[in-house]
Amino acid sequence: MAREAEALRMARNRVLALACVAAFLGLLRWLAPAPAERALWLYLIALPLGYGHVIGAAVFSRSRIPRTARTRGSRLLLAAFAGTGLLSLLAAYGWALRSEAVQPFVLGPILLIFGWHIVENDLALGRSYAEGLRLGPLLRGARQHGIALAWIAVFALAAFSTREGTLFSRVYFGAALLPAQPWLSLDELSAGFVLYHTVSWLVFFEDRARALRQRSAAEAIRLRRRVLAFHLVPLLVNAALHLWLPSATVYLAAPAFYFFWSAWHAVHTACLRGLRPRPAPA
Repeated sequence: MAREAEALRMARNRVLALACVAAFLGLLRWLAPAPAERALWLYLIALPLGYGHVIGAAVFSRSRIPRTARTRGSRLLLAAFAGTGLLSLLAAYGWALRSEAVQPFVLGPILLIFGWHIVENDLALGRSYAEGLRLGPLLRGARQHGIALAWIAVFALAAFSTREGTLFSRVYFGAALLPAQPWLSLDELSAGFVLYHTVSWLVFFEDRARALRQRSAAEAIRLRRRVLAFHLVPLLVNAALHLWLPSATVYLAAPAFYFFWSAWHAVHTACLRGLRPRPAPA
């Protein structure tokens, strides 16, 4: 009975997230029929919400970090080391993207990690309803991760079937891998994938807040406010930059820039969650 209720909740969440994405893309097509204008609005809205998810995860994940006897100075040094390492990786990533020969070898792993994270999280959120609305450790074994990789392969084929995807495949592989389909652009596909992940988490946090309200209404309100702030503040900052400093939005609202941070976020959260312990021998 519990498994059926868990499956129904997750099915509801997936349908709701997909409906929100479809409604957003449909509304945008009506408001901005030109592909270039539509792509601009896609990334002005979808990516800041994604950044809010990344920032929120970094803040919420502090509760998973074990409290050690480090001094304040050593913690600051560790944070500085992590920050400079990330910035160095970002600089190397930016340099690599300038070379068509190197691009596939850099973007390929980044997009693989990004896609695996979204599908693995979707499966883990389904399990969380039977585990106290907490995202548990990563599962061992190949089944769950094989399912994630299979969905990534489907998404990759869909990406290569867009008009932009056929251009990329000609550059990288010398020929189009699939005939171009006229329904979705690569921008819509990518932004829709990011939005689905974000909306799924927002629905999950709303369920967590409702469960938390039974124990403490104040904590539930605090959780809702924090989640709302993490997602709305990047959206407002990006809108302000677009209006008053558009040269900055060229970088911040660029999908390649976002994919770097989302891949870091995926690795970071996976390390904090850890692997599920092996079952004890009978």
